[in-house]
Amino acid sequence: MHASISEKPLKVLTPLLAGSLRAFNDAARTLRRLEVRLNHFDPTGNRLTIDAEGGRRLLQQRLVDGFTRSASAGSTKYTVQFMGVTLEWREAISYTRPEEWATTH
Repeated sequence: MHASISEKPLKVLTPLLAGSLRAFNDAARTLRRLEVRLNHFDPTGNRLTIDAEGGRRLLQQRLVDGFTRSASAGSTKYTVQFMGVTLEWREAISYTRPEEWATTH
């Protein structure tokens, strides 16, 4: 058995990581206050997966930035920025978008 009395304890939570986690937690708490269902937490990736209904509400209320949409087989993934955190949600391709979301080229 080896005693590690003279070794320094590891400092895992750096000031940069602490700030990132604080922003992540603040965003998650704010989403909960807005009654958005949180489905998955990824603090190391600074990403939250939310329900589609909450995502649509955030878009309609213009509370998010950086809207992107990418289609895949069977669903569409939406990605936005909220308080410095990436939010994602998926909807079945058969879901009808409101006209204001449609883009013309």
